[in-house]
Amino acid sequence: MPEVNRQWRVARLVEPGELIGPEHFAWHEAPLPEPADGEVLVRTLCLSTSPAQRGYVSLNRNRQLLPDVAVGAVMRGRGIGVVVASRHPDFAPGELYDASLGWQDYSIQRPRAPESIFSLRRVTDPVRPLTTELGVLGNAGMTAYFGLLEVGQFRGGESLLVSAAAGGVGSVAGQLARIRGASQVIGIAGSDDKCRWLVEELGFSAAVNYRTEDLGTRLAELAPRGFDVFFDNVGGRILDTGLAHLAMRARVVVCGWISVDYAGGAATGPANYRQLLYKRARIEGFVVFDYWKRYPEAQRVLKQWYRDGQLRDCGHVLEGLERMPLALQGLFTGANRGITACRVAPDP
Repeated sequence: MPEVNRQWRVARLVEPGELIGPEHFAWHEAPLPEPADGEVLVRTLCLSTSPAQRGYVSLNRNRQLLPDVAVGAVMRGRGIGVVVASRHPDFAPGELYDASLGWQDYSIQRPRAPESIFSLRRVTDPVRPLTTELGVLGNAGMTAYFGLLEVGQFRGGESLLVSAAAGGVGSVAGQLARIRGASQVIGIAGSDDKCRWLVEELGFSAAVNYRTEDLGTRLAELAPRGFDVFFDNVGGRILDTGLAHLAMRARVVVCGWISVDYAGGAATGPANYRQLLYKRARIEGFVVFDYWKRYPEAQRVLKQWYRDGQLRDCGHVLEGLERMPLALQGLFTGANRGITACRVAPDP
């Protein structure tokens, strides 16, 4: 066990319209922590990324669900870790947990009530590599599962439109719709390479490159009667265009708005909201942590589909804790394809 704990700490907050990157974090080496009574020492094995992480360190936040991360503090992040020392009767060395570990090699964990999103959730019957537990079987998988099936009430035989389809959540949501017998799954992505990947490897019916194609024209060609469910991850112009292509009684699932959330200037709303009335449609947002207690239910289903070969691991893994700032930045530059994670230490 090393004698230092490598960490990424917040160096400065991100201003509106600014691209997050390595300059917002500072590399730090701290003494290895020791657990007190009732605590456990957990070694980080891998860490996930999420657009929400930018919000934790953004100036002028007014819409986040979790507290800010202060300048000088270890950057927040979920991951898979292994207990290396325990002074708590319910936790033993060698056990694997999904927890809020932070961007660091080691963390002291104080077990909380099971319903807290900061609690340690034991990883049972793990899928390896363990980065898979952060991707299709982790928060991205949970978000796609509950967003599509609970909020979107998606049913077999229906059509699905997914924005940011080559991202972490979108790539899983499209696969789940395919598994559940969708009549068609159409993805929106930002490059021809991503569009090919969605169709040829993940089984989407078609994909549209919003950068080079006229999105409205292509959606009308692909789904003349409109889409039964629109799973939106980006907001802005793409959300507005999607609203113009809803089927009767459609459901619009608002998962995120990465295209406009951190831009400078005043935010504007969608102009095509009247389609919700014309199509008797419903639009609803959700927060995946509202389903925290039901994670085991979804994980059982997703794990079975994964092991059956129906659900593909669409993760992109970077090696080393050193890469975390770049991994997060890639979510905002389009560099990622699928779910991005960092391997911090080898799987035990």
